Amino acid sequence: MNDGVTKVAVRYGDLDLNSRHGSVVMLNRLHAAALNACGANEFSFADVRRAVGRSACFEQSMTRAVADLDAPLVTQLYNDRTVAES
Repeated sequence: MNDGVTKVAVRYGDLDLNSRHGSVVMLNRLHAAALNACGANEFSFADVRRAVGRSACFEQSMTRAVADLDAPLVTQLYNDRTVAES
């Protein structure tokens, strides 16, 4: 069944999500996956990546991924970032 949602697997078994470093790496992986799911990747023009990074698709993807991961430090760093950007 296709529910219209693009899913991108993000591996994190190699990371310690209780450490700041592991949590930052995880956020970077989630960021790249959300960009990919919403239509951009590392080969896209920078303007395209920036536009996708500001899209509702990207924000919803990141928010959902962080919530689904349920790793307190990742959530804290993500929330701190979104407050700092406001």
